[in-house]
Amino acid sequence: MIEEKIESDFPEPKIAWTTLSILFLAYISSFVDRQIIGLLVEPIKADFQISDTEVSLLLGLSFAIFYCLVALPIGRLVDTHSRKKIVAVGITLWSFMTALCGLAQNYAQLFLARIGVGVGEATLGPAAYSMLADSFPPKKLGLAMGIFNMGTAVGAGLALIIGGSIISFVTENNVGRISLFGIEFLSGWQWVFILVGLPGLFIAALTMLIKEPERIITQTTNTHGSQPVPITEVKTFFLENLDFHLPHHSAVSFSNLALVGINSWVSVYFIRIHGWSLSEAGFYIGISIILGGLMGLVAGGWLSDKLSIRFIGGKAIFCLFCALLAIPFAALFTLTENPFNALIFFGLSYGFMVAPIPSAAAMLQETTPNRMRGTLSAFYLLVISIIGLALGATIVAILNDTFFGGDTGIRQALLIAIPAFNLLAAFFYFKLLKPYKKRCS
Repeated sequence: MIEEKIESDFPEPKIAWTTLSILFLAYISSFVDRQIIGLLVEPIKADFQISDTEVSLLLGLSFAIFYCLVALPIGRLVDTHSRKKIVAVGITLWSFMTALCGLAQNYAQLFLARIGVGVGEATLGPAAYSMLADSFPPKKLGLAMGIFNMGTAVGAGLALIIGGSIISFVTENNVGRISLFGIEFLSGWQWVFILVGLPGLFIAALTMLIKEPERIITQTTNTHGSQPVPITEVKTFFLENLDFHLPHHSAVSFSNLALVGINSWVSVYFIRIHGWSLSEAGFYIGISIILGGLMGLVAGGWLSDKLSIRFIGGKAIFCLFCALLAIPFAALFTLTENPFNALIFFGLSYGFMVAPIPSAAAMLQETTPNRMRGTLSAFYLLVISIIGLALGATIVAILNDTFFGGDTGIRQALLIAIPAFNLLAAFFYFKLLKPYKKRCS
């Protein structure tokens, strides 16, 4: 059953919104560093002479390997240690490793640096979800999660806008090796990694301004005070609520699969199919992602809160409709020949695909006892990362390399994969309705 709390249990609004603002900046930094490589596919391919499938491993699997392996240990730390300190260490690590990507001289070195980015970013989700659930009451949590997750859209958009501007400046659209500031071995794409990675160290310092919220303990469950809940008890709770967790995690996994699949290749799509330059693709796609994210995450988080007040299980209903609405726009994105119409359809499909993410995260926090949130949030992020981060980019690449071939095959690969992923997500959101309504009643 969803935990009963009263408004007075939570920090005053000024403190809660300050916490959210700093975590929002951290998520922006996270997604800038995570997504920047999607804009740099073509110059990296040219320098390292690799295929789309090999590139997809840099986009997804390299990042996801250690992101997944360290997720559960970090989740346990979140349940027992200072959450803001965990976030600070994570931001420092992923910022440094992103800059290190810019020094890679071969494919293996870049792969290893991307693994390091994943390790750092694995800290943010579980810690942020736990702090936000202790900062905002349930009727406001959907909006708070929506604003926090807006960092993904702003970060992904800024990665493309800033990355396109940097590579245009340092190379004047020439992706060969250059000399700049007396350094002769760096290519334009390598400068992008260095210049977007280092500013994250400032955000790491900002996290020290967070006043960590007290962990709110209910009277009926999880009455262990400051003591960690035994892992066996967490496992028992998870299995007893498998009717909720299985469709919930499956639905978000396929939503994530669609998002990672389209985000990883959208820049490449406009460069190959519509002939845009790196800077053009970065600017226009970046704006589209930010606007689509604003529509889907903030407006969506607010709407899901309203639906949850009006209807039992409103958040799950909202997620179902968003997954269904994403399907036609994802198809129209690849079918239209006009690049700016394609950009509009991409923005709409992106908005509907990201909209369920904060609502799904809020559902998990609402139905999980406090001192299990870090561990179960980490497991949730582990599952959706294994499926989405590790496989989203690669499935699209394998479809292209295996069945279509050539640069233009990316269109058919996206047309098949993205609507199919969203359809599967809608199916599992439908299966989630009954168990979530049961816990809301």
